[in-house]
Amino acid sequence: MHPTTMKTLKRAALASALLSLFPASALATGPQTTPLKPATCTVESMLDDVRAALKGGSPALQRYVKWRLREAALAMPAEGLQAALARETDPAVLEALGGALATKASNAESPALVQPLLARASGDSDPAIRAAAVRGLRGVPSVEFMEKNGGVVTYEQLVRDASPEVRAAVADNLVSESADVYSGHDRRVSEAAVATAAAAEDPAVAAKLLGEVSMEAVGPAAVEQVTNQLRAEDPKLRAAAATALGGVPGAASQGARGSLVDLFKNDKDPAVRKAALQGIARLGMSGAKPVLESLRGVDRAMDPEIDAWLSALSLNLQEWELLLREKQRLRR
Repeated sequence: MHPTTMKTLKRAALASALLSLFPASALATGPQTTPLKPATCTVESMLDDVRAALKGGSPALQRYVKWRLREAALAMPAEGLQAALARETDPAVLEALGGALATKASNAESPALVQPLLARASGDSDPAIRAAAVRGLRGVPSVEFMEKNGGVVTYEQLVRDASPEVRAAVADNLVSESADVYSGHDRRVSEAAVATAAAAEDPAVAAKLLGEVSMEAVGPAAVEQVTNQLRAEDPKLRAAAATALGGVPGAASQGARGSLVDLFKNDKDPAVRKAALQGIARLGMSGAKPVLESLRGVDRAMDPEIDAWLSALSLNLQEWELLLREKQRLRR
């Protein structure tokens, strides 16, 4: 069962209860001008509600109608959802519909259902539609979906899109999937993020992927790809690669530590050196002290940063987030 399936089933039960109490019209603003009438729930009628809410509804109503569409889609025929998605021309509505279709695919464990969404993401002539289709895949196991659909459309391909909006959506999807769907534990997603960063021609997108996606489960090939980014022309990308190396598995820690020490000694950018120190501290935790002490004097301006790490490490905190928070407190 996919990580999202259990949550989806719970939401469906909650949806049934809520919908019996609060029809969509009850959330609309303004006085009722006509009596409520029973209506058949169809793709078209629900999209009419979504379209109206996205055009002029409150943020709460917009969230509600999108959520209701996702829940209702679980019981709707897939063919109707796919046909509606294929003809939709409004990016905001397409994103909501894509999210509903992707949720249904995840719940049914049927990746083939998202093929029309992948087609819009890769082939539509409108960049706003392409970006909306990519965003529709957020919150589901999209990397697995792409693989099981034959790898015809991948994030490595989509990240080379000419549209900055599409490229940003790719990065946001992978960051969200790693953190929210798999809690950072999925090797496939982490390695897809590394490969996508390597394929990206936009250094800001590559830096976001390396700096924000968990590296705790990656294999040796991915570690090598990240290490190669330490030589990137863009300093923010080099810093992000240094941050990523700090989170690689223990088996790769010795080589990663050596690369970060070399980076600190040879890179002249302060932000890159700061990221290298953080990576070294994370790799070794309390055992990083001798390495950090050996780097004093390489750049006198960085010595206070080293001292802050040494002070934080002396507390013997066992959780990285606690250690990072303490170090940040010391360097305010």
